[in-house]
Amino acid sequence: MNFSQNVTWITITSIIVVILLILIVPKNRIREAWINFLFFQTLTWGTGVILAQYHLLKSPFRIFPKATTQDFFNDFTIFPAVSVIYYFLYPFQQKWYIQLFFILGSSVIIGLYDFSVEKFTDLKRYIHWSVIHQFLYSLFYSIWVPYGLQFGFLRNLKMIHR
Repeated sequence: MNFSQNVTWITITSIIVVILLILIVPKNRIREAWINFLFFQTLTWGTGVILAQYHLLKSPFRIFPKATTQDFFNDFTIFPAVSVIYYFLYPFQQKWYIQLFFILGSSVIIGLYDFSVEKFTDLKRYIHWSVIHQFLYSLFYSIWVPYGLQFGFLRNLKMIHR
């Protein structure tokens, strides 16, 4: 894959995610979205460092090749933004099986996105990592992020109103 195809992938994905953020995040809850974004960014950064340092995956095409060996685009922008979208769409008030379906469905979508990034771009190459690992990784964070944020430190912030 050449440079222009990678840049096209990055551009199209960024536009889609920004449009979804504008449509889904209410204006009166932007602070909550930023906290979610930064919280998830620290998680993906730490996980990305481990995956890159232990050669579980590599990123042949990097936006900042001298700064980091991990995939900056997905780990620092797309996955945290998807976490914000996920959090605001999560059916907190629904029955447990609807929440389970939402968790499994979103994990499958994230896994398919990651698979397509690995298959159709040079942003990521699996070495000792697979789509199953990515699915389990996203499943763990899909369960932990909404409840960790909802019942953890977001509950105690007075600046955020529900």
